[in-house]
Amino acid sequence: MASRAASGRFRPAFIGTLAAVVLAAGLVAAAASDGAPLHTPSIKDSPGYVPLVDPESLSVLLGRRTGVPLVGKPLRGGARSLDDLGRAVCRALHHEAPDSLLALCVSEDEFRDILWREFPQSRPATGMTWQDAWPTLWGRLHGGCRGAVSDFGGHYVEFLRFERSDTTARYRNFKLHNGLILVVRTDTGEIEEQRWLRSVVERKGVFKIYSVDD
Repeated sequence: MASRAASGRFRPAFIGTLAAVVLAAGLVAAAASDGAPLHTPSIKDSPGYVPLVDPESLSVLLGRRTGVPLVGKPLRGGARSLDDLGRAVCRALHHEAPDSLLALCVSEDEFRDILWREFPQSRPATGMTWQDAWPTLWGRLHGGCRGAVSDFGGHYVEFLRFERSDTTARYRNFKLHNGLILVVRTDTGEIEEQRWLRSVVERKGVFKIYSVDD
């Protein structure tokens, strides 16, 4: 008797829920049969919504912002050529020195003052700031350099060349050499292609690591 009484108490709630489901399904079916388009709620339906104005939307297609001022700040450290950077990277791998690899990467202030302002993501319409972007980049650089030492460190590797699977992106204050492949000769004489170092920034004759696989 007790179980039957409990079942009786829950039956009205269940019937009400079932009725709501059936009603909703009926409305959807009616809209479909009438040929009326189904409408998904959007923030654009909210009272007071104002469409976002993005006067720099073209920068997404260009891959860079235009009208950015010249910057006087230099890159610190790094290497004097792409090949010199490759040799410095190989030395750091040989000595299992992730901190030496990190010293070859762009720094926080270089990203803030030189690089960030030219990327399309920095335009005001996105609402993003360099403080939003830097922790992600730093995390990848930190993890990628340590991962490279873990995967390739401790053995002598001779730098041979950089090959590219992508083009060089030209900005007003710097260049990005993208899609790099580090080609080395190992201590066993084998030719090895390493793809963990993805792009390098060049500015006024100084080259530093910008992007790595983490």
